[in-house]
This record gives sequence, C-alpha cells and structure tokens, in this order.
Amino acid sequence: MTDAEHPTDPLPDLRAGWVLAVPEEPKKRRRVWPWLVAAAAVVIVVVVAVVIVETVVRSNIESGIASQVRTGLELPADQPVDVSIEGPLTLQLLTGSLDDLRLSSDDVPLGPTTADVEVTLRGVSTTAPYTVGVGAATVTLDQSQVAALTDSVAQIDILELALEDPAIVVGTELSLFGFGIPVSLSLVPSAQAGELVLRPESLQVSGLAVTADGVRRQFGTIADPILQDWQICVAQYLPAGATLTAASVTDDHLVATFDIDGRMLDDATLQQNGTC
Repeated sequence: MTDAEHPTDPLPDLRAGWVLAVPEEPKKRRRVWPWLVAAAAVVIVVVVAVVIVETVVRSNIESGIASQVRTGLELPADQPVDVSIEGPLTLQLLTGSLDDLRLSSDDVPLGPTTADVEVTLRGVSTTAPYTVGVGAATVTLDQSQVAALTDSVAQIDILELALEDPAIVVGTELSLFGFGIPVSLSLVPSAQAGELVLRPESLQVSGLAVTADGVRRQFGTIADPILQDWQICVAQYLPAGATLTAASVTDDHLVATFDIDGRMLDDATLQQNGTC
C-alpha cells in the first residue's frame, strides 16, 4: 500500500501558540466589601470610644464646676447647680478654652430673698490664669421674692405688691386727719451705678390718677417716702465681679442683668460680696 493511498496528517506547527497553550483560569476578583466592612467597624469602635471618653470627661468636669461654684459663692452644699458645656469638650480642652459655659440654679439666696440665676460665660480659659472673655448673668425674681426684697428697704407699709409689666405696683396708705387714704404707686426699675433703683412713675389716690406735686400739696412731707426713688443695694448680696447693668419687669417677673468681670475666676477679691 502506497503513501498516496494512506495520506499522513501533517505534524502540528510548534510555533502555533494555540496548540500547546493551556487555557488560563479566570482571575478571581478580590472582593472589596470585606475591607469596607472592616474599615467601618474600626471607625465605629473609634467613635464609640471617643463618645464614651467625652461623656465621662464632661460629666466629671461639669460636676467639679458645680462643686466649685457652691464653695466659691458659699452656697448650701445641697444647692442644685446645673452646668452645661456647649460643643465638643475634648477639642475645647485641647485648645485651652471653653467656648460656651452655662450655669443655672433656682432659689439662690439673695439677701432677704431668693432668686433664679442663669450665668453664661464665653471664652473660659482652662489653665491659669483663669479668665473669661465675655460673661453675663440674669437674675429673675417672682412676685413673692420681689416683695421680700423691697420690704427690706421700704420706708412705707407695703399692703399690696404686684408685678405688672413694666412696673412694680405697690399699694399703701397715707394718713390724713386720722383717716387712711389708699395710694397705689407704680415703680419702674432701672440700674444706676450698680444699684437697683425703683422710680415712681405714676400714682393713684383713692383710685384717681394724681401727679407727684398734687400728692405733696395734699399730704405734705408725709408723702416724701413714696415720692422718692427706692434704692436697693443688690451688690452687697452678690460677688463684686458682677455689676448690675439693667433691670425691668417682664411679664410677671423682675429681671436683672449683670456683667461678669473676666478676672473674677482668678481674683479672690472679686469673688467676695460687693458694696454700694
């Protein structure tokens, strides 16, 4: 049998790459989501840790400030004092200044009466010397508290007292020929040289509006105590570093505003009660 009858297939060309090439397995794609999950878990752990530290540090500092306020102002040991530090505390401690510190307490002793006090301090340094950039306090008294405060300085018998925006309305009597004549006196509060001044604005005698001159003509010198300004030295009840700047009757409360001396936190003399 000849080759022509049985043809032989040609040998493969070794240069042809497809002959000896081994099929490549598809590359496995790296999954990204496990890395994202791990990163997110780390972030969550860090955030939780920061929150816990922030909460613990904030609680300790606010509690410490409240204690120092009671001691510095000689308040009763059980006097509630609310302290609030606005904003992220950790960052503020690192910068050495508290941006916004707020304190408040109800029924704080104020001489013969009590009052609700709110204090706002901004730019409070956390290292010596301890200073305040801007400080203000608001002292609020209700009707009964104002009555106790005015009774300590009044030169007349106060029979009635009411807070009627914008004045403190006082009811009293003037004696004429042995008869008691009812007098209603409207006092408008203001701040003068650090004192609380109550100035007579209008009067009513037996329900009729009268002028100060008319009262003097009718009652003479016995009317002087109700016609003069009432001066109340509130500075003697408060730290010398607090200066009265404004006072008004708002709705049914007497509201007094004070500026806080920025050196008060570091100056013992400014922490002592003031004088008039």
